[in-house]
Amino acid sequence: MRFYIAVLFLFFFTLSYSQRQNVLSRSEVGIIAGGMYYIGDINSFQHFQLTQPAGGVFYKFNINGRFAFRIEGAYGSVKADDQLSKDATLKNRNLNFTTTIKEIGLGMEFNYFPFQIGNKNYRGTGYMFAEIAYFQMDPSTTYEGQAYQLRTLGTEGQNTSLNSQKYYSQNQLALPIGIGFKYPIGRNFCIGTEYGIRYLFTDYLDDLGSDRYVDAGKLAVESSKLAAKLSNRSLDQNPYGLRGNSSTRDWYFFFGLTLSVNLGNPDECFKH
Repeated sequence: MRFYIAVLFLFFFTLSYSQRQNVLSRSEVGIIAGGMYYIGDINSFQHFQLTQPAGGVFYKFNINGRFAFRIEGAYGSVKADDQLSKDATLKNRNLNFTTTIKEIGLGMEFNYFPFQIGNKNYRGTGYMFAEIAYFQMDPSTTYEGQAYQLRTLGTEGQNTSLNSQKYYSQNQLALPIGIGFKYPIGRNFCIGTEYGIRYLFTDYLDDLGSDRYVDAGKLAVESSKLAAKLSNRSLDQNPYGLRGNSSTRDWYFFFGLTLSVNLGNPDECFKH
């Protein structure tokens, strides 16, 4: 909810610094409903696997027929499970995670063809977008039928002598980029579809950042027995097995159908 309030605040802030009618004629607000999924250490290749419901709201200020400034807020979740892998090594690792994602971003949108809602000369267009976004995550896992928050457990020895790193942050930055298509409906409405990828600056969306396990005995002493159990859940309990891939970063993806409404009458001085 805080993200949606922030989007509305930025919209009204823009209104206060511009001529109201001009801003309204170039402004649109909308919703997107679809799904989110993850690519990372637990699911490296399978797009759309375990897609979770997601949705969001957005505001666009159309600078001209080609470019628009956009603000968006999104809410959803992603998850993955080694038991869905076809790789025997990953099945043996036996890890799983889920996390909610709360995102707010701002950036630019570029239309492939000139576009304006309500203008009969411009019926539809593909587009691409690029943003910078802030998001919150809180990875958890299911173990013996119960969910556990992973960050403060320090499954890779964070905040102990086994690891020089502190707990990773729940607050992160991402670079959303993507494509879409939109088509006007009547004088004020527009429908479309959008698909975006999020490049992350963290490898801990799934709580996996290290290549190998830390010493479970020492972790149990310096942190907790639960942290030691969740650090290495491999079926063969090999202390020298693969945990993650420190050379890569995690990604999440957001896609869906969009519906937006123009807040004013079409601007006759609109430049295409």
